[in-house]
Amino acid sequence: MAKQRRSLQSVRQAAKGRSPSARNGAAPLTVNVGITGHRACLLTDNLVEALEPIVEDVFRTLRDAASAIEADPAFPDSVELRLHTPLASGADQIAARSAHASGYQVSALLPFGADEYRNDFEGPELDEFEGALGAAHEIVALPGARSDPVDAYVHVGMALIDAADIMVAIWDGGKGNGRGGTAHVVELALKSSVPVIHIAIDRDEESVTTRLLVGKKRGKPVVQSLAGTEAYCKLLQGTFKSVGTA
Repeated sequence: MAKQRRSLQSVRQAAKGRSPSARNGAAPLTVNVGITGHRACLLTDNLVEALEPIVEDVFRTLRDAASAIEADPAFPDSVELRLHTPLASGADQIAARSAHASGYQVSALLPFGADEYRNDFEGPELDEFEGALGAAHEIVALPGARSDPVDAYVHVGMALIDAADIMVAIWDGGKGNGRGGTAHVVELALKSSVPVIHIAIDRDEESVTTRLLVGKKRGKPVVQSLAGTEAYCKLLQGTFKSVGTA
């Protein structure tokens, strides 16, 4: 598929609003989803096996919710779903595969130029990255510097939040390793009033559950149930209101 390289400013402008693609002559409303989560080295084979169907279900149910809303004659728009992902090994690529399977547009949002970013991968992980990059509908490379990788990863995390109407976090709930990590991105998303679908990993049980995190109350996120299409419809409807007032 054709790809284009755009600046961060154009990503921010395009992410909030309507897609240039059209259905029945009308530009659809784009809902932008960002992904953050643990790299493959922190995910056991058992956790990956548990994660994959849950992640697939999250992206599929979000797509089903969008279709249900589209079917309402009172809703004037069609809806396009777009995933923004840095395509790191592990969570980012699991999400990308699930998004492709459910018909999302997938935007690769990289912390460096692709040639430099390839140095983050080796062996089979490099092959997997190349496949994921080749499958993306567009590639956006941020101007990160290898001399300051932490700043580059922080920048890409902030760009994800800035683009996203909804964040998905494949996360064990731990404090993480500081700036640019999953915990930091989740914290920044909640501070920015971006709802977070938390695909929660229990490392002891090697099990996975899903919940919704919104905002913060007394320093802690508000936890809400996220079960079934109706809950996802409610989440999307809140997103549409935010897009409409942006």
